[in-house]
Amino acid sequence: MIMDTWKVDGKSVLITGAAGNLGRILSETLSQAGCRIILQGREAKKAKLIEFQQTLPGESIVLTGDISNPSDITKIFSEIEKEFITLDFLVNNAGLQGVVPFEKLDEEEWNAVLDINLRTPHLCIKAFRALHLKNPSLSPAIVNIASIEGSIPALSHSHYAASKGGLIQYTRAAALELGGVGIRVNSVSPGLINIPGIDLTWPDGVQRYINSSPLSRLVDPIEVADTVLFLLSPLSSGITGIDLRVDTGIGVVQGY
Repeated sequence: MIMDTWKVDGKSVLITGAAGNLGRILSETLSQAGCRIILQGREAKKAKLIEFQQTLPGESIVLTGDISNPSDITKIFSEIEKEFITLDFLVNNAGLQGVVPFEKLDEEEWNAVLDINLRTPHLCIKAFRALHLKNPSLSPAIVNIASIEGSIPALSHSHYAASKGGLIQYTRAAALELGGVGIRVNSVSPGLINIPGIDLTWPDGVQRYINSSPLSRLVDPIEVADTVLFLLSPLSSGITGIDLRVDTGIGVVQGY
């Protein structure tokens, strides 16, 4: 039956950056689909994550740590192995986005964004692969949250655009490298997501996006989460190494 191909019941998923707006929607969507959720965030976000955890319909745990630190990643994956033995899915959602004019972009800012947006997903994927080889999942899959800026950069976002462009290409490379052990790797590139208050904090940007979008609106975060669910589910069992854009059509707008 077609409904069975959506099923991810009982699968365990690690969602990095789960305390953020998109992280929460991803967690809610995958929990409603039957996944056991591992909510990752920094120690400073622990109370917020525990409070959010109580709202999820299914089984979940909170694991905190700085995933830019390899030793913290090792600790998190060791805890996952103790709790669930296997890890079926990884969603690399944690990220940084700063707005810095090109001429003011210093090495510290550059390194911070590239570290979290590109190096950290690589470290998490290496740990995921190692755990899978030790305790194999029947349907392992990874989704990296990239961005439309990986192919269409915005002003004052050169470090962010570079990191997300690198993540899209890294996704393809990881799919090539990990296919031999059965791990699928894909990415999702959202456009401008309609998060609470964005119309107040960036009214001109929101209006420009809406005016340019063929669908004349921002991206609903649930649309991103549903796309992630699709890429983790058996419906996409033959798909690996692709980047799916969820951008209300902005990627087809002419730039001239």
